Amino acid sequence: MIDNKNIIPDIERTGVNFFQTFTNFKAEPGYGLTIDHTGNLDLSSIAATGFFLSSLVIGVAQGYLDSKVALQQAKGTLLTLRDNIPHFHGFFAHFLDIHTGQRHKKCEYSTIDTALALNGVITVDQYFKDPDISALAKAILNRVNWSLLIHQRAGKTHFYMAYNPDADGDYVNGRPGFIHHWSMLAEQLMMYVMFAGANDDVAMSKRLYDDFDRKLGTYKDVNYYYSPGNSLFVYQYPQCWFDLKDYVDADGFSWYQNSRKATYGHYYLSRDLKDRFPTFGEKYFGFTASYGRKGYQVSSAIPNVNNEVHHDGSVAPNAIIGSLIFAPELALPALEKMRQDARLWDERYGFINAFNDEEPAWVSSRYLAIDKGLEMLMANAYLHKDVMNAYMNHPLIKKGMEVLGWKKLG
Repeated sequence: MIDNKNIIPDIERTGVNFFQTFTNFKAEPGYGLTIDHTGNLDLSSIAATGFFLSSLVIGVAQGYLDSKVALQQAKGTLLTLRDNIPHFHGFFAHFLDIHTGQRHKKCEYSTIDTALALNGVITVDQYFKDPDISALAKAILNRVNWSLLIHQRAGKTHFYMAYNPDADGDYVNGRPGFIHHWSMLAEQLMMYVMFAGANDDVAMSKRLYDDFDRKLGTYKDVNYYYSPGNSLFVYQYPQCWFDLKDYVDADGFSWYQNSRKATYGHYYLSRDLKDRFPTFGEKYFGFTASYGRKGYQVSSAIPNVNNEVHHDGSVAPNAIIGSLIFAPELALPALEKMRQDARLWDERYGFINAFNDEEPAWVSSRYLAIDKGLEMLMANAYLHKDVMNAYMNHPLIKKGMEVLGWKKLG
């Protein structure tokens, strides 16, 4: 019989172990880079390294890692980020060779993946309070030119999403340069706080935050602002680091409560579609990004921009674990049920990435680093808030929230 009280600590512990196993600690230019997924051990995602850096704080705080080892790993990784990784005005290439640190093929220079990496930089800077780490973190953070991404579109002010100099590069469609716009609610919330904390242009900081679209939708009498694709990870990623339960923005709006409502919207939809997608059963829920039978997929709940469900019927543990801080009353029973299924748990790395019990039954053989990072950080947020406390107390984040007028309740 599985001891349910250890489920969440085990998710946290195995998450740290995953990043210790799949991060490059060799004396190479790619030191500190973490794989994108276990299907290709030579390919790194810069976002994964942000989760790895954050894992060091959990490892030390909870006794999974020796503090001296973690400190050296943090320093070495920040040196890599400062000196070895290709960047465009501080924005890192999305994918990298894990050994050389060089840009993978003609991938984009990504704002969101850079922001996730910077979340890790900010976290280790505040937690370790080491002069070498702080100097490296300052250099990495200060060179990010957020202003370069600012542009006007349809009378509103937005960041560009990415940059690619190659006409045949990823997402370019023959026109090299800046790519797409952060004009919608998605997972980019930390960018506005970082920009506001890094400059003195209060008016521009507020305009950027105010100008992205917020579309209000309803499912089963649950009203919430939803992203165009309404994938659950969008509401979860920023709050792996931000502790926003007791905060509202300048308009009195709570991102935490919006994520809680989105979680319930996904839960009710999962219940209503359990005949169409029987793997959901009575307790599993969530439409998110994960592997599916045919490869990586981003699932969509309704409401969404197309007003149709996009899903292959697979259940992703990260959707449920990522809901721990928003709706533990929904997540814990699902995780207890999931933990009883021996197919779904690996003693080294925790829950598998996804599974589908429709015939023929399928269990993912790959782990995706950012999904594992989400699980690890949300387990820590639920239990201890080691990462949240460090992140929220960093001067850049404190200033950014103050500039935007985010206030703590009570």
